[in-house]
Amino acid sequence: MSPASHSGPKDTCVVETDQSVKTYSGIMCDIKQFTVPILDLESFLAAKVKLRQEGLLDAQLKSNLEHVTRLLDSMPAAKRRDVSLLVEGERQLIRFTAGTPGLHYTVRQGAAGPELLQRVQAGPRLTRASITKTHFAGHRCRDDFESCMERAHQVVGTSEVGLVNVELKIACGELLLTYATSHPQATVEIRPQRRVNLGKALTLDKILEVKNSLEETGAMSRGLQACFQHLLANHSQYQGENNRIVLQSDGEMMELISGRRDYHSAQHYVFTGPDNQVQSHRVQDIDLWDDE
Repeated sequence: MSPASHSGPKDTCVVETDQSVKTYSGIMCDIKQFTVPILDLESFLAAKVKLRQEGLLDAQLKSNLEHVTRLLDSMPAAKRRDVSLLVEGERQLIRFTAGTPGLHYTVRQGAAGPELLQRVQAGPRLTRASITKTHFAGHRCRDDFESCMERAHQVVGTSEVGLVNVELKIACGELLLTYATSHPQATVEIRPQRRVNLGKALTLDKILEVKNSLEETGAMSRGLQACFQHLLANHSQYQGENNRIVLQSDGEMMELISGRRDYHSAQHYVFTGPDNQVQSHRVQDIDLWDDE
């Protein structure tokens, strides 16, 4: 389905695409179209040159294009073919079409900067067959024990009937993925909490690995940084099998789990208080039984 626009309220227009229906200011009603065999660096560079020559490359459009260009490095070819990409600027919309789109991207400015939204139009029913591995390719779920794809399958169920009149939204780190039926009237959200599988026991190497991963993805807040510094300085206190360590700060919580995920001989709570001071509390298995 090709993008179409029609008049909305004064000085606005409504743009209809396979992805959604959205109202833009009138100046953005003209969508610049690029048809490409695959989303790749060459396509984006050529588009930037053309937009700059025509005086259409505003700061927001440039920022959003650079964001999606960086994402290409971790995006497998399967997610760059048979897709559409709508990029928002301050005054201009551009759309790339590669093949016959089954997956639709939108790049826009979010609260923390550019973000990539993904949308799959599932038709009248959302079934397990609608939710494929390709949609999650290149993504590492925040939960090492139960992936967001597994949770989505649980929501839909095993019946071929599936769900109707529903929109399923998955927000897991950088992955913002929506499955929509033809006439969604209800929304189901999946927001996995970060759970890390430490293996048999906590080690210094594992702490540094998790810390580095959070820093690389921009998920390390000042408070969580303090919690990890505490773990590094006192790691011997947190060693042992079947341990659960909960870190909490700045509105973010994550679990570090060693051994069995369904049984914890000891649970440690590490959190920040006033002035970012780290506090900790340990609960033994016997204490848990006493509370019951």
